[in-house]
Amino acid sequence: MKKNKLLIIISSIFIIYSLLGFIILPKILKPIIIENINKNITQTATLEKIEFNPFLLNFSIHNFKISQNEKTTFSLEKLYVDFNFFKSIDKRYLAFKDLKISNVFVHIIENEDKSFNVEKLLKESTDDTKTKVSTEESTQTIKFQIFKTIIEKAKVKFTKLEKNKKPFEVEINDLNYTLYDMGTFSNNLASHNLDILINKHAKLLIKGGMKLSPFHMYGNVKLTNLKPGEYLAYKAELFNFDSPKKSTIDLDFGYILDYKDSLTIDINNLNFDLKDLELIQEKNTLLSLKALNLNNLNLKYPQNNVLVENFTLNKLDTNITVDKEEKINLNKLFNLPKEETKTEEKSKKEENSKPWNIKVSNFNLIKSKLTYFDENAMLNLLGENIDLSLKDLSYDGSKALLEKATLKNEVFDFNSKKDEIKVKAQNLNLEINQTNFHDNNLFINSIKLLNPSLEFNDNKTKKEILAKDLTLEIQDLKKQKEDIEVSSINLIQPEINYKDDISKVAVLSKNINLLVNKVSYINNHMKIKSSSLNEPFIGVTLKKQEKTKDTKIEEKIVKSKKTNTNNFAFDIGPFNIKNATMSFEDKNLPIPFKTDITNLSGNFSKLDSSSSKPTRLKLEGEVDKYGYTKITGIVNVTDIKLLTDTNLLFKNIAIKNFTPYSGKFVGREIESGKLNLDLKYNITKSDLKASNSIIISDIKLGKTVKSDEATNLPLELAIALLEDTNGVIDLEIPVTGNVDDPKFSIGAIVWKAFTNLITKAISSPFQLLGSIFGFDPEKIKTLDFEYGSAQILASEKESLDNIAKILEKRKKLAISIKIAYHEKYDFEALQNKKFQIVLREKIKNISGKDKYKKALEEIFEEKIETQDLDEVVERFTKETKDKEKIFDTKSYVRFLREELASLEKVSKEELKNLAKQRGIEVVNYLTKEKSIDKNAIIVEEGINIINDKNTKWTIFNLNVSKRK
Repeated sequence: MKKNKLLIIISSIFIIYSLLGFIILPKILKPIIIENINKNITQTATLEKIEFNPFLLNFSIHNFKISQNEKTTFSLEKLYVDFNFFKSIDKRYLAFKDLKISNVFVHIIENEDKSFNVEKLLKESTDDTKTKVSTEESTQTIKFQIFKTIIEKAKVKFTKLEKNKKPFEVEINDLNYTLYDMGTFSNNLASHNLDILINKHAKLLIKGGMKLSPFHMYGNVKLTNLKPGEYLAYKAELFNFDSPKKSTIDLDFGYILDYKDSLTIDINNLNFDLKDLELIQEKNTLLSLKALNLNNLNLKYPQNNVLVENFTLNKLDTNITVDKEEKINLNKLFNLPKEETKTEEKSKKEENSKPWNIKVSNFNLIKSKLTYFDENAMLNLLGENIDLSLKDLSYDGSKALLEKATLKNEVFDFNSKKDEIKVKAQNLNLEINQTNFHDNNLFINSIKLLNPSLEFNDNKTKKEILAKDLTLEIQDLKKQKEDIEVSSINLIQPEINYKDDISKVAVLSKNINLLVNKVSYINNHMKIKSSSLNEPFIGVTLKKQEKTKDTKIEEKIVKSKKTNTNNFAFDIGPFNIKNATMSFEDKNLPIPFKTDITNLSGNFSKLDSSSSKPTRLKLEGEVDKYGYTKITGIVNVTDIKLLTDTNLLFKNIAIKNFTPYSGKFVGREIESGKLNLDLKYNITKSDLKASNSIIISDIKLGKTVKSDEATNLPLELAIALLEDTNGVIDLEIPVTGNVDDPKFSIGAIVWKAFTNLITKAISSPFQLLGSIFGFDPEKIKTLDFEYGSAQILASEKESLDNIAKILEKRKKLAISIKIAYHEKYDFEALQNKKFQIVLREKIKNISGKDKYKKALEEIFEEKIETQDLDEVVERFTKETKDKEKIFDTKSYVRFLREELASLEKVSKEELKNLAKQRGIEVVNYLTKEKSIDKNAIIVEEGINIINDKNTKWTIFNLNVSKRK
């Protein structure tokens, strides 16, 4: 019986416990929970049912919802809690076996006033309901442990409401989270998994573990296919650009977080990929990026170490614009709020903060493009297919190290419309090795520029430079503050073209091997140990210029030189030149001119601005095929006007090569000949004293050349005057002047002296010949003849003898004779000669005394019928005071002779024959008696008729000319 009662009691208790647990308690708790929740929230909470298992001690809530106006803010399909009673008693803490939440939904709304719906979910508490807690009261942390926590199929929706705009929405779907061994015990390590689907395509996966005391968290995060363009609308007021939604982000990394005494963070093997990024503003693409790849980033905090294995930007395209207010368009991409920063707090933080130590093993910029435009400066920059590679880059806050940098650029354009300057570079290849930047000091092991093409064009000055195959190597560059040192600079075989369209000058340089050793610039003092230039070719071409009208050239005002206050000094070691080739071509001539100097070698000694020792120079080379040149001298490099003493020697130069210049300036070609020049220039205290020795041998002129600039000089005559019996012209042209004179030009002075010499020789040939042969030039300029006679006077033979000496020494020279007669005196002389014959015959037939008088009287009476002889006698008879008659016989006879001789007829032909006979006599004397070549004597055509009544002789004028 007792056993039955006990069984009944136990059964009753079991039934009652079951009824209370399964039915009564859920019925009681449901309205209480709903009532209490609704008292404290601004929305309406509903609950479908509560389940409790009193035996297993698990508890569940079904279909709990918080909503307003039929819009759900929060809901869950099921909350399941499995309480571990016995373990809680045994361990004396709350122990839960399982905590599971299914199908949670959370809707977060940001209102137009920037408030959130969840902020207003709880009602504001009143003062009466506030719990007063004594400051002395202590609370004890509730210890608990949850073996397994599961959130499955959760969904979070975020909506942003804006006036007159479509709401912005983000959805997190299929959020699944599992957490093991969550609790408050030390060294109690929990593991967790989080799996989220964002906006149907982006997936976030987090796996790891954590403990709360002390806080420790670790794990791996993986984010795939996140489209950042979908989230720009959330903060549209911050962004002044649009971005297509095709761009994606992939992220993968491991992490460790610890917080015991301080926070420590480890990020391990982070990989970040950004693809197809494009920023568009006002329908213009400002920036686009095919891909950004960050591989194996490792970060440690507070050690502040960042290690990156690879950082790559693929096809970065930037379009940068600077407006007239000097604002960059990229700065306008974001509307960042202005922050008021306290400089004191900021400076303290900077002082206490530890600098970051960043190391990047590989950085690559691949096939990128840069576009830059400055509206104010009217400047365009364009770089295409840019490849930049950096190896082992590190920075610790004060020191930057870079093992290797390589820059390759297919096309780079610089265009300044304001300055009318264009620069274009193609196939740029720059390599920089072992860079160290520390405390504003720079150290670079080597710099190499490999074979780019550079083009420079200045449209204002019409100048152009084109460089191809440009290879430049710089070794051991050091920059310490303002001081620079370089171990060596090597320019290797570039081809450089320079063109000036205004002055019509073109310069070509190629095969240049320039080596400069030990360059330094320290304390405003430049020093170069030595330099060498091997086997270069330099060609200079003067292009044909168009004829333009003369324009006035404004003289520049020469201002006094300001004292140099920067105390710049230089010390340049010897400069050696080996096997250089120089070519000069002048197309600005009727016949193009070209000459070459080859195998040019030599050196300049040290150039030291702090030393009084002058610089010595020596150069030797070959001119064209057989010519030779040598240049030697000394120069004061600090002031060439203070001391310059140079000697320029040119030997065996073919004059035929100078035909273009002879054609232009004197209108004749040069067929052959040799030129030797010995030019000595000495400048002492600005005073120039120069001697120019010019030796021309066997020169032969060629055809006539039409040239508007040619001087009308009989060059062949000049050659004949100056050339000796060996065909050599030996000229000494001294030059003096002051180089401080603004109008001073050494070339102009030498040319003027040379042309003056030629002009003087041609205009005063006898003056030149007299000085050469040592006799009075006045004695060889003319020949005198007695009136009516062709006989050479003894006095004139001296002149002809001197002329003979000249013609013997000057084989190309001829003497030209202008035959002449005196119109009056030679005529009268010939009349006298004819009458003398008549008179002589008459005298033969007369006898008695005074035959001469009788003969004249008889002839008078025979020939003159108009005068009576007695009247003539009476004319010459005078009566004295004593009336004595005196007869003037001499005057009478002279009158009769002159009167009768004037009756003789002399024709012009006879006068011409007299002039011709005189010329014959001169030619015969020189050719027969002095053995002069007849081709050296030229009797000019025509006869000079003399009318001067004051002359005593008939004068032949002599001149010189080119021998035929």
